[in-house]
Amino acid sequence: MCFTIVSYTDWWCGYRQHTGRHKVDCNKWGCRLSDAHGDREDVHDCQAQCTGSTLEDQHIIMERRHDVCGECREAGRGRREHPSASTNGANGANGHIKYRHLAIPGERLDDFDP
Repeated sequence: MCFTIVSYTDWWCGYRQHTGRHKVDCNKWGCRLSDAHGDREDVHDCQAQCTGSTLEDQHIIMERRHDVCGECREAGRGRREHPSASTNGANGANGHIKYRHLAIPGERLDDFDP
């Protein structure tokens, strides 16, 4: 099944910046959402033989910046002082999105937890 990675950068001030959407293609001929499905030359019963659902979007923090964003830098704000960061989650996130962190081995993430 195909899915989408939604990528973010976390800044030290608490700002979570959306950096893009990236389609991950499963490359299966039986998946209607895959580019490989369009390459099929056979006659097949697509409704009965193929799938067309996607997995849930994956929200991944790809980068953590140990400085404040440009807006906070200009305003002289520091750690956890970005106006849209809240105690419920970065940038007012209501907790429904499950963010994952991409970390290098041995990297500490505790200083970026809300």
